[in-house]
Amino acid sequence: MTSIFDASAPEGDVTGRDLGQAVESLLAGWAERAAVPVEVWALPTKEVPDELARLAYRILVDALARVEDAREVSVAMTTGRTLRLTVSRDGRTDTGGTGGRGGDQASTRPKARGSAGGSAGGRSVRGAAEAEAAASRLRAQVAAMRGVYSVGVEASEHMTITLELPLP
Repeated sequence: MTSIFDASAPEGDVTGRDLGQAVESLLAGWAERAAVPVEVWALPTKEVPDELARLAYRILVDALARVEDAREVSVAMTTGRTLRLTVSRDGRTDTGGTGGRGGDQASTRPKARGSAGGSAGGRSVRGAAEAEAAASRLRAQVAAMRGVYSVGVEASEHMTITLELPLP
Protein backbone atom coordinates (compact mmCIF):
# COMPACT_ATOMS: atom_id res chain seq x y z
CA MET A 1 0.00 0.00 0.00
CA THR A 2 1.30 3.47 -0.88
CA SER A 3 1.70 5.93 1.95
CA ILE A 4 -0.33 9.13 1.70
CA PHE A 5 2.88 11.01 2.33
CA ASP A 6 4.19 9.80 -1.04
CA ALA A 7 1.37 11.75 -2.72
CA SER A 8 1.53 14.96 -0.70
CA ALA A 9 3.55 18.10 -1.28
CA PRO A 10 6.14 19.04 1.33
CA GLU A 11 4.21 20.95 3.98
CA GLY A 12 6.53 23.95 3.78
CA ASP A 13 5.63 24.36 0.10
CA VAL A 14 1.94 25.01 0.90
CA THR A 15 0.99 28.66 1.28
CA GLY A 16 -2.26 30.47 1.86
CA ARG A 17 -2.11 31.82 -1.67
CA ASP A 18 -1.88 28.40 -3.37
CA LEU A 19 -3.86 26.24 -0.93
CA GLY A 20 -6.56 25.42 -3.49
CA GLN A 21 -4.00 24.29 -6.06
CA ALA A 22 -2.09 22.22 -3.46
CA VAL A 23 -5.31 20.53 -2.32
CA GLU A 24 -6.40 19.80 -5.89
CA SER A 25 -3.01 18.27 -6.69
CA LEU A 26 -2.98 16.20 -3.50
CA LEU A 27 -6.47 14.84 -4.15
CA ALA A 28 -5.69 13.91 -7.76
CA GLY A 29 -2.50 12.10 -6.80
CA TRP A 30 -4.08 10.37 -3.83
CA ALA A 31 -7.12 9.20 -5.81
CA GLU A 32 -4.87 7.67 -8.45
CA ARG A 33 -2.54 5.96 -5.98
CA ALA A 34 -5.27 4.73 -3.63
CA ALA A 35 -7.63 3.80 -6.51
CA VAL A 36 -10.49 5.50 -4.67
CA PRO A 37 -12.89 7.85 -6.48
CA VAL A 38 -12.84 11.35 -5.00
CA GLU A 39 -15.73 13.76 -5.43
CA VAL A 40 -14.52 17.34 -4.88
CA TRP A 41 -17.34 19.64 -3.83
CA ALA A 42 -15.34 22.81 -3.27
CA LEU A 43 -11.80 24.13 -3.14
CA PRO A 44 -10.58 27.24 -1.32
CA THR A 45 -10.60 30.40 -3.39
CA LYS A 46 -9.66 33.01 -0.78
CA GLU A 47 -6.08 33.56 0.37
CA VAL A 48 -5.56 32.54 4.00
CA PRO A 49 -2.61 32.93 6.39
CA ASP A 50 0.16 30.45 5.58
CA GLU A 51 0.07 28.90 9.06
CA LEU A 52 -3.64 28.08 8.69
CA ALA A 53 -3.12 26.78 5.15
CA ARG A 54 -0.37 24.41 6.28
CA LEU A 55 -2.45 23.15 9.21
CA ALA A 56 -5.50 22.54 7.00
CA TYR A 57 -3.29 20.71 4.51
CA ARG A 58 -1.83 18.51 7.29
CA ILE A 59 -5.37 17.72 8.47
CA LEU A 60 -6.36 16.78 4.90
CA VAL A 61 -3.33 14.48 4.57
CA ASP A 62 -4.28 12.84 7.89
CA ALA A 63 -7.92 12.53 6.81
CA LEU A 64 -6.99 10.86 3.52
CA ALA A 65 -4.87 8.35 5.40
CA ARG A 66 -7.90 7.56 7.57
CA VAL A 67 -10.20 6.93 4.58
CA GLU A 68 -7.86 4.88 2.40
CA ASP A 69 -10.22 1.88 2.62
CA ALA A 70 -13.20 3.82 1.24
CA ARG A 71 -15.34 2.92 -1.74
CA GLU A 72 -15.70 6.66 -2.40
CA VAL A 73 -14.53 9.86 -0.74
CA SER A 74 -15.96 13.36 -0.94
CA VAL A 75 -14.01 16.48 -0.01
CA ALA A 76 -14.93 20.13 0.43
CA MET A 77 -12.62 22.90 1.60
CA THR A 78 -14.02 26.40 1.67
CA THR A 79 -12.84 29.80 2.80
CA GLY A 80 -15.21 32.49 3.96
CA ARG A 81 -15.23 33.81 7.49
CA THR A 82 -13.73 30.46 8.41
CA LEU A 83 -11.65 27.82 6.68
CA ARG A 84 -13.77 24.66 6.60
CA LEU A 85 -12.78 21.17 5.55
CA THR A 86 -15.05 18.15 5.31
CA VAL A 87 -13.84 14.72 4.22
CA SER A 88 -16.43 11.94 4.05
CA ARG A 89 -15.88 8.24 3.52
CA ASP A 90 -18.80 6.43 1.93
CA GLY A 91 -18.56 2.75 2.69
CA ARG A 92 -15.53 0.55 2.83
CA THR A 93 -13.86 -1.76 0.39
CA ASP A 94 -13.35 -5.38 1.37
CA THR A 95 -10.70 -5.18 4.08
CA GLY A 96 -9.68 -8.81 3.94
CA GLY A 97 -11.67 -9.95 6.92
CA THR A 98 -11.08 -6.87 9.06
CA GLY A 99 -14.44 -5.31 8.26
CA GLY A 100 -15.57 -5.94 11.82
CA ARG A 101 -13.14 -3.41 13.20
CA GLY A 102 -15.99 -1.36 14.57
CA GLY A 103 -15.84 2.37 15.10
CA ASP A 104 -12.16 2.62 16.00
CA GLN A 105 -11.26 5.94 14.46
CA ALA A 106 -7.62 5.05 13.98
CA SER A 107 -8.41 1.65 12.44
CA THR A 108 -8.50 3.12 8.94
CA ARG A 109 -4.96 4.42 9.17
CA PRO A 110 -2.48 2.81 6.79
CA LYS A 111 0.33 0.69 8.14
CA ALA A 112 3.25 2.88 9.06
CA ARG A 113 6.45 2.23 7.12
CA GLY A 114 9.13 0.30 8.93
CA SER A 115 7.01 -0.25 12.01
CA ALA A 116 7.38 -3.32 14.15
CA GLY A 117 5.03 -5.00 16.52
CA GLY A 118 1.83 -6.96 16.25
CA SER A 119 -0.88 -6.35 13.71
CA ALA A 120 -4.04 -4.43 14.51
CA GLY A 121 -6.52 -4.27 11.65
CA GLY A 122 -3.87 -4.46 8.93
CA ARG A 123 -1.37 -2.09 10.50
CA SER A 124 1.14 -2.42 13.27
CA VAL A 125 0.38 -1.58 16.87
CA ARG A 126 3.29 0.86 16.85
CA GLY A 127 1.96 2.46 13.67
CA ALA A 128 -1.45 2.90 15.28
CA ALA A 129 0.11 4.51 18.33
CA GLU A 130 2.15 6.87 16.16
CA ALA A 131 -0.94 7.78 14.13
CA GLU A 132 -2.93 8.55 17.27
CA ALA A 133 -0.09 10.64 18.67
CA ALA A 134 0.05 12.62 15.41
CA ALA A 135 -3.73 13.13 15.52
CA SER A 136 -3.46 14.39 19.11
CA ARG A 137 -0.84 16.94 18.04
CA LEU A 138 -3.12 18.11 15.21
CA ARG A 139 -6.07 18.48 17.59
CA ALA A 140 -3.90 20.54 19.95
CA GLN A 141 -2.76 22.81 17.10
CA VAL A 142 -6.35 23.33 15.95
CA ALA A 143 -7.50 24.11 19.51
CA ALA A 144 -4.65 26.62 19.89
CA MET A 145 -6.05 28.45 16.85
CA ARG A 146 -9.57 28.44 18.34
CA GLY A 147 -10.69 25.87 15.80
CA VAL A 148 -12.66 22.64 15.85
CA TYR A 149 -11.45 19.27 14.52
CA SER A 150 -13.57 16.14 14.76
CA VAL A 151 -13.76 12.59 13.42
CA GLY A 152 -17.14 10.88 13.43
CA VAL A 153 -17.73 7.23 12.58
CA GLU A 154 -21.16 5.74 11.91
CA ALA A 155 -21.51 1.95 11.98
CA SER A 156 -17.91 1.61 10.75
CA GLU A 157 -19.09 2.25 7.17
CA HIS A 158 -19.22 6.03 7.07
CA MET A 159 -16.73 8.50 8.46
CA THR A 160 -16.82 12.28 8.43
CA ILE A 161 -13.79 14.36 9.33
CA THR A 162 -14.38 18.05 9.84
CA LEU A 163 -12.17 21.04 10.48
CA GLU A 164 -13.16 24.63 11.08
CA LEU A 165 -10.60 27.37 11.66
CA PRO A 166 -11.50 31.04 12.17
CA LEU A 167 -9.91 33.38 9.64
CA PRO A 168 -8.61 36.82 10.57
